[in-house]
Amino acid sequence: MGASLGGVANGVCCTTRGDEAAVRLERNRHHSWQELPDADEFQAFFDCYETHDEMQRVNSGPRRFPLERRGSGDLGLVPEAGFRTFAERETVRVPQRNDPGSVELPLPEDVYEELVPLLRSEVQGRWKCRIEEEGLDEELRAQLRGGFPELAEWTGVATLRRILRASQGSMAQAVPMLMKAIECRVRERELFQCMRCKVACDMRIIGRDRENRPAIYMSARSQTEPLRLLIPQVFLAFEAASRLAQEDGQAILVADMVQLQTHLNMDPFAFKDLANNFGVVFADRLKCILIVDFSFIAQAFWATVRPFLSERTQKKINFVSEAKARQFVKENFFGPTRDRILSSFDINRDELSTQEDRFAHALRTAICDVPLGELRAPDEAG
Repeated sequence: MGASLGGVANGVCCTTRGDEAAVRLERNRHHSWQELPDADEFQAFFDCYETHDEMQRVNSGPRRFPLERRGSGDLGLVPEAGFRTFAERETVRVPQRNDPGSVELPLPEDVYEELVPLLRSEVQGRWKCRIEEEGLDEELRAQLRGGFPELAEWTGVATLRRILRASQGSMAQAVPMLMKAIECRVRERELFQCMRCKVACDMRIIGRDRENRPAIYMSARSQTEPLRLLIPQVFLAFEAASRLAQEDGQAILVADMVQLQTHLNMDPFAFKDLANNFGVVFADRLKCILIVDFSFIAQAFWATVRPFLSERTQKKINFVSEAKARQFVKENFFGPTRDRILSSFDINRDELSTQEDRFAHALRTAICDVPLGELRAPDEAG
């Protein structure tokens, strides 16, 4: 797999000690991703609904999460030794009632609990008025003729709490956020039902952190399409991560910016579209964002992105070197996921790796068939 290291090794006799070290590093990188085993954990979503009738039947009934487990354990408990569940983390963080010296702290979702029914009522009322007054464009009207399951789904308690956390309890922000999120879900109904899209980069769910949060990985080097064509894959990666998450519903994003292709990412209209929709649909879904090897070229990219990000999201972003990223990964991920992320760093910096090598590696290190598509035959999913 991949190009041979022979040409590099043959030149060692004519090099300096520094060059020898560089050759060793390159050889180690090459072996790192070549020798990595396939991911044992694997989540598979059912295939896309094949007929319009099937889609309508699903829309008219309660929401379903079309997940099929291949391999080990329950959906939310992919075995990654040593993780702590959400409940276990909360018992550590929140003082116990039987401790007379403690002050009981509310859980995050309880902070704005009194606003939950108010937000639900306001959003449902606004959608009712919008429909009755025909304040819809043709696309929305066509979608809503088949029903409006998104309204009930997105005014459930868990979603309302999440939106209130993201808006820090501001109804002035929460109401338009939720209105926009519901509209986006309606417009993209087929995408979220099908859970399939054109693959434009290697973005995938690569494993879980020590607290069992899904980890999403992507490398800028792998991007093959302009940002506007990448947006569906971004949405599906986070949708799958949200469905695989535990009660807190959060994920970690590792974005490796090595060899960023700026010409694919300088469309301000695509950025605005992504930020306006992604920021509301997946509000408060990210626990941490790790941006690796943020070069001078990438700084221009960041200057374009930053105005579209909320201050809350900006505070979750960490810009680090590859060395710092490796340290972070070793501290926050256990064996299998750690090895998959580190080998991804290696293959994306291995000049001998081909585009085919990198995509094959992405398939092997994903723990879910969304958004990259079918990863392996059923009899190989072990």
